Amino acid sequence: MKLYNVPLKGFLVNDLVAYDSDVNDNQVVYQIRKGEVLVIGEFSSTKYDSGIALIIHANDEVISVD
Repeated sequence: MKLYNVPLKGFLVNDLVAYDSDVNDNQVVYQIRKGEVLVIGEFSSTKYDSGIALIIHANDEVISVD
């Protein structure tokens, strides 16, 4: 995992709904609205096609996205 010294500004082009995981029957749901976000880091992930997941902070939530 790599945390950036200075967060990068990003922009979600549409609303995002993310589920915590399939393992726990998707009990935790994150609803992030379209708009500006902060990208605070990244890590390697086989879950995403790119192989890299970005760690974003938005709406008082921290989630990972491809």
